[in-house]
Amino acid sequence: MIQKVLVISDRRESCTEVVSTIERDLPYQVTANLDPTEIEAQLESKVFHLVIIDHVDVNDATMGLVNWLKHTHYSFPILILTNKIKPSFTNRLNLISDTHTLIRPVLGKNITGLVRKLLVAKRVPKQVYRRFNTNQIAEVEALESGDSLLTSMYNLSKGGAYCEFDGGAALTVGDLIRLKVMLNDTNSEYTFNAKVIWTTQEGRFSGRFGVGFRFVSQKDTYRSLLSKG
Repeated sequence: MIQKVLVISDRRESCTEVVSTIERDLPYQVTANLDPTEIEAQLESKVFHLVIIDHVDVNDATMGLVNWLKHTHYSFPILILTNKIKPSFTNRLNLISDTHTLIRPVLGKNITGLVRKLLVAKRVPKQVYRRFNTNQIAEVEALESGDSLLTSMYNLSKGGAYCEFDGGAALTVGDLIRLKVMLNDTNSEYTFNAKVIWTTQEGRFSGRFGVGFRFVSQKDTYRSLLSKG
């Protein structure tokens, strides 16, 4: 079966270049999209194995598209090609599984090399931190209010964690929390200071309120609390 790639772009010239690069060097069928209103129809018409988002810069619209793709029933990896990306968006993308980023300028062989890996290996580890899928109960304590909530933790890495909560948890981007988790494999409890990096009303694992956390040092936690005071 020929593997199929969908390229979603906000620039015709760049889209043409990406499509030509892949078709020239790889035996995959590539479909181009320059109209956001047609994305859903294209996804329903074919079985795609990879989606490439080619945007000038990563912005809220890009993140909205990524989150929408991840919350649908599709299971393909996503590759983002962009000219620039803010650190805050990088952190958010690092929390989303099977999503990869290449920042221009990049050579054509870099693009085709990663495309090949994603389609052959199916899963390629992120370049920042390896993430481990989990499904266990953890406790989240809001450092400013002292409120404590139980949560289901579905992802854990050296850099952060992803959790989903019952109801609309009173957590917003920028909040500082303390995460306590008992790791079943080692039967040990660990405590992390973390900051809320992004939230979603419908988490991709259980459909509940989802929160992406980035771990921070005790020193940074203290500074942030002082600045908010």
